Order: sequence, then structure tokens, then C-alpha cells
Amino acid sequence: MNGLSTYRYRRLELGDMIRAVLHVARASGDQLAEKRARELLARLAADRFQLAVVGQFSRGKTTLMNALLGGAYLPMGALPMTSVITTVRFGSRPRAIVHRRASPLPVEVPLAEVAGFVAQASARRTELQVASVQVEIPAEILRLGFEFADTPGVGSAIEINTATTRQFLPEADAVVFVTGFDSPLTEAEAGFLADAASHAGRLFLVLNKRDLVSDRDAAEVADFVRRRVLDDLRIGEPRLFGLSALEALEAVVQGDRGRLSGSGLPQLRTTLDEFLTTGKTQVFLGNIADRAARLVSGQRRDLRLGRLRLDDGPDPSTVLAAFDTRMAELDRQRGAVAARIADRIDTSLPELLAARSHAWQASLRDLIEPRADGALAAVGDGTVRSVLEDARGKLEESGRDMVGAWLERRVGEVHELLTGLAAGEIGELLEMWRSPGMAGAGIAGLAVDEDRRELAGWSAEDVPALAVGVPQWAVPVRMPRRSRRNAGTADGEVRRRLEDALTAAIVAFDERARVAFQDAARDWARRLDDEAGRQMREAADRFRHLLQTVPRDEDLVALGDLAGRLAAFQAALVAAEPRRMGGTDETELTPAASPPPDGCLVCEQMQATLTDYLRHSQFRLATREGDQEQHALAGGFCPLHTWQYAAIASPLGISAGYPKLAATVAGALESISEQGGTVADLAGRVADVAPHPGTCPLCAALAERERKAVSEAVGQASAAPAAAALCLRHLALALAAGPPPDTGRAMVRALADALRRDGDDMRVYALKREGLHSGLVTEEEARAHRGALWRLAGLPALTQTWPGTEA
Repeated sequence: MNGLSTYRYRRLELGDMIRAVLHVARASGDQLAEKRARELLARLAADRFQLAVVGQFSRGKTTLMNALLGGAYLPMGALPMTSVITTVRFGSRPRAIVHRRASPLPVEVPLAEVAGFVAQASARRTELQVASVQVEIPAEILRLGFEFADTPGVGSAIEINTATTRQFLPEADAVVFVTGFDSPLTEAEAGFLADAASHAGRLFLVLNKRDLVSDRDAAEVADFVRRRVLDDLRIGEPRLFGLSALEALEAVVQGDRGRLSGSGLPQLRTTLDEFLTTGKTQVFLGNIADRAARLVSGQRRDLRLGRLRLDDGPDPSTVLAAFDTRMAELDRQRGAVAARIADRIDTSLPELLAARSHAWQASLRDLIEPRADGALAAVGDGTVRSVLEDARGKLEESGRDMVGAWLERRVGEVHELLTGLAAGEIGELLEMWRSPGMAGAGIAGLAVDEDRRELAGWSAEDVPALAVGVPQWAVPVRMPRRSRRNAGTADGEVRRRLEDALTAAIVAFDERARVAFQDAARDWARRLDDEAGRQMREAADRFRHLLQTVPRDEDLVALGDLAGRLAAFQAALVAAEPRRMGGTDETELTPAASPPPDGCLVCEQMQATLTDYLRHSQFRLATREGDQEQHALAGGFCPLHTWQYAAIASPLGISAGYPKLAATVAGALESISEQGGTVADLAGRVADVAPHPGTCPLCAALAERERKAVSEAVGQASAAPAAAALCLRHLALALAAGPPPDTGRAMVRALADALRRDGDDMRVYALKREGLHSGLVTEEEARAHRGALWRLAGLPALTQTWPGTEA
């Protein structure tokens, strides 16, 4: 298989394993694990590779993205310009799609208006409660397979921006971390960089603003950052790129190739392009497989809680007592955090709301004044009092809907004020309500790696909405003492009194709105605390239930098998990882034991038997004494299958499963050493002890599968000879079984045709590669060489003579 076919095969294989995780979670009633498994399946199905661009505010993240995209598509500025996650993917025309928290329906907007929906200072963003923005651009780098994610700046005074970016990190497959030559890698950046490295499958570190420093200073800064990353943060050798994003963008816009080359951007772009062709798919699958493995690990930990007594673990009653003590302490901490939030709402929010009073009143006046003119126009002539009474009634009636709409726009603004005011405390509450399970596992001695997505951060979507009732809208018109004089809508006294009344109404409504927001904020804080308490109680109850429930053996066996399969999957990804980045050679991502399409039917069935047998053996030998005893009595696997078993088993699994075999062989050798005879006699006895295909149980299983598969292939060939293609070895075995002459000749012709096609495709492949037209190579041409080798020699894992199958 070539890289594309391999990726498709592995993606489906990983999907099968995650579906198995989902089934176990459903069978054991683990709703949280079921939800996470569904999220992983959705991510796998979407098949999008996300490259997150992160860094501190003002580092030039958006400028860098625009330079890579080839134009000033995304808003840039001196102030924080990104306050929500903005994803950028390929589209046939530039456009933006806005997603709001208050509405399930997205809104399409022109790309030129994106700043109004993502900028930190945008009133429109807060009024509409924008949750995220999706931008589509016809840029080549996006068509090749990247999806960018522009994230809010980290390490600034706007804590929710940092929390939102932190929460998004585990969703990214790779990270471009942007710092600057002018003040490289601050303390806040260093901590966030370490977090990013722990989540990212790949990390690209960019030193921006190269144009601000001299060559000598640039070299010193680059050396400082490299040493900081290696020695202090210990996250490995960084892929470090020094560049000027601003110069690069200006050069792209102006079409100045020389200036673009000097900006340093082409080096980053080349590396990203190479990564797309050599490592993207492995990182994407590796990230999902890693999360699936942690999910399985967490499920196994949870189920083992119910076996503490059976497995000679800590006494469950002792664990429960310690857990209850820990929960009581967490509950006290929750109360203290909630009290701090309430105190900030009482002491700081009134001042923040008052600071907005002037702007709020002005916006309300702009909204209401046109209605006042309309109310007057609808009033007939009469006494001054009657005209004023009539106008006030119409103005109050028409204004009620307007002030409701005005208040709704303020809700997003105040909600953002609240989350910013209590950002640190909100993070503490969220971590508390997610911590009982891990705390309990630690007390029970079963703590394992946890999927860190939930602990990574938070966004405004994780906290309650702000519920505000609309205050009374009243227009207090000051009536004249005597009103016998007739007046119309153009009367100066009438207009003056109505204008004074409207001003008083706006001021009064603003005051009542601020009181309503203050009350709503207190209610919001109570609901946030209540939700934290409810989540903590549910998590604690779940832990207690697990502690008292003995799990089903089949669930534990299934999870153990899945853990082994995922470990083997991850090992195969690592083994196939390209050895270098760059150059002109293609790197094919080919698993050693995976056949190309349209291959030998017998080899495919034997491969499935081999895989299943080894997967089950690595679990049984690691956990079951009876299987270990049987394995020892049989003399173990033959050398080939011993090392195939070792390729998927862990050191711990081998150490648990092989001591009995080692002891049995040691006893036999000790007995041989005490017997008489010549050296030749000793050699013969030792040869009898050594494992070989004649005694290997896996060899016997494969031989049996081969006999049946050959028979089935002959039967299929009678109906459709061309569809029953076999490799050279299995064709000979099939012909030895005595099919009808016409069927036999058709099977021989099928293999000949396949080999002829492979030969032609290999010649075309060589011609295109050597002619520097590798982009024209088709999938069939790229995999032809492996198909030919497989048809001629069989699968590498199966190339030996199985007992009882000699032709």
C-alpha cells in the first residue's frame, strides 16, 4: 500500500477499535466513556487535520497565518484581534460562518466583516454572543490538507482567552507556537509552551519579528530559545523558525519574491508542506489513538475498583472512608471559591456596570428616539395634557419591545464581564467537579493517565447563561398644572416635555437594568456553584458505585484486548514514522503485515488468523496462569512467531507470561546436562527442546487456516476465477487440490494478468519519478511494487513452510 491506502486502512482499523470501546462503555453503563468514544469517532470521521497557531497577545499570530495563506484574509491590529477560536479551512470562495451560543443556526457574513465577530473590543461580538467563527479561503496550503485554527492570545490580562486556548489545545493535531525576537519566550509563554508540547503531535516554534533585531542578536536569541526549550522545559529539540511575518505578508501582497525569500517564511512553509506528505496522517491517527488508549486505561481503572477485594488490594471500606474525607474537603474548598466569586460580584461588578452607563444610555437613546417621533406623528390635536398623555402611552407601548431587544444585546457583554471577573475561580470550580474520580483512584492505588482534555481549560460555553428579566419601561411625562390650551405635535412645549420625559426614562431604565444585571449575576454565581456541587456529587456517587460493583469478566477481557490492540497500533505508527523531513524521496507509510488491495485471498485469511491469535495470546499470557502453563508445556512459539508476539506485547506482558516457559526450558537443559552421551547426542536433545514450527501452536493454527482457505479459494474460483487471485505459493497449493482444468487455467491466468499489470505500473512509476513528475503518479502505480512482491513471495509474516501443507 502507498501512504494514502495505508492511512485509509489504519483509519478504519482505529475506528473499529474505538467502536469496541464504545460498546464496552455502553455495556458497563459508563456514560462519560461512551460520550468520549463518540467524540473520538466523530473526529475520526471528520478527517480534518488541525494546525493551531498559538502564542501570547501581539506576537503576530494572525499576521503569520495571513502570510501563509497568501493574503490579508484575517483581521490584524495592535489590540487583541482574536477572542474566539477562528478556524480556517479550504473553500471555493472567501466567506465566514459565525456560530453563536444563543442560536443553533450559523450566519454567513462577508470575510471583510470578520473583525466585528472575533475582535476582543468588538461590541457586536459580545452582543451576538459569538462562540466560534469558521473562515473559508481558496488557499493552496488549505487545499493540501491543513485546517488552521487562530486562537486567542495567551498570558494576557484577559484570562478567559488563555482558558479558551488551553481548552482547545487537545483538539489540535499540531501546534505552531509564536513568540518574538523582541522579548523571546517569557515566563507565561514558557509554561504555555510546555502545555502545548504535551498535547501536540507536532510542535513548530516560530520566532517572529526578525526585522526588529540585528543578525548577531537574532542568532543569540535563537540560541537562548533553543537552550531554554531543551534544558529548562525539556520538551525535545524544537523545530525553530526565525522570520518576519509582516515582511512576508507585505512581500506576498506585493509579489516581491526576493523580499519573501529574505523574510524566512519559505523555510516554514516548506517544512509544513513536507509534513503534509510525510507525517500528517500519522500524527492525526496517533493523537486519536493516544486519547483512545487513555480512555481505555481509565475504563480499566474504573472497573478494577470493583475488584479491589478480589485482587488483594486496599480494603474498600478504608478507601471509601478516605474518599469521603477528601470529598468533604473538596466541598469546603468549593464553598470558599463560590464565596470569592460572590464577593467580587458585590464589590467590583457595580463599578464595571457604572462605567458602561453613559454608552448604554446613548445606545438606548439612538434606539428609542425614532420611536418618539413616530409616537408624536400618530397623535392628534387636543389640549397639551391630552396630547402628552396620548404620546406617552404610545411611546411606552412601542418602547417595551425596543428596550427588551436592547437588554438582550447587553447580556453577552455582561456575561463576558462576569467570566472575566471570576476567570480564575471558574477554572478552580471546573477542576473540582472533574476531580473526584481521579482523587478516588489515587486513594485506591489505581491512578492512571487520564484524558487531559477536560482539565485543559474552559470557555464561556462551560458556564451558565445569564438570565435577566426586563425591567419596567416607563416614560414619566411632567404634565402642566393647567392644560386648557389646544396643542399639536409641533408644539414646542409638548416636544420639550416629551424630550425631558424620554431622557428621564432612559436614565431610570439604565439604573434599573444595572440593578437587574447585579441580581442576575448573583443568581448566575449561585447556579455556577450549584452546578459544581451537583457535578461533584454525581462524580462521587459514580466512584462509590464502582467501588461496590464487581465488573463483568468479559468487560475486563475486552478492555485488556483493546489496550493491547491500541498499543500495537501505536507501535506500528511509530515504526512507520518517516526518518527525516525534507528531500525529494517519498516516504511510504506501510505496515509490514498489511496486504495491498486485490491480493491473495488465502494470505488475507491467514493474516487475520495470525493477527487475532497474537492479540489474544499477548493478553492471555500476561494475565492467565493456565495459558502460561500450557505455553510452557508446548515449548512456546517457533522463533518467527516468538518475535512477532514480542512486537505487540509490552515488556510487562512478556515478563508476566514467559517465566514459566523459561523455567521449563531451564529444567530440561539441566536434565540434558546431567545425561551421558556424545556432544552429538547433546546437540540432538537440545534441538528437541528448541521451539520449531512442528511444535508451535500458532504454526498449527495457520496451517489449518491455510488448508481451509485454499479449499474455499478453489470453490470461489469455480464461480469467478479472476476474483479469486492468489499468490504464487497458494496458487500452487490450490492447483494441487485438483480443481477442474478450466478453473485451474483461469486461476493461473488471473495471477499472470495481475503480475503483468504490476510490471507495467512499476515501469510507469519509475518513468514518472525519474522524469521529475512524481505528482502524476497514481495510487495503483505507487503500490504496484509491493503488489508484485506479495504475489511472487507472499506476505513477509507468512513466508515459511507450514506443517502438513507441503506441495
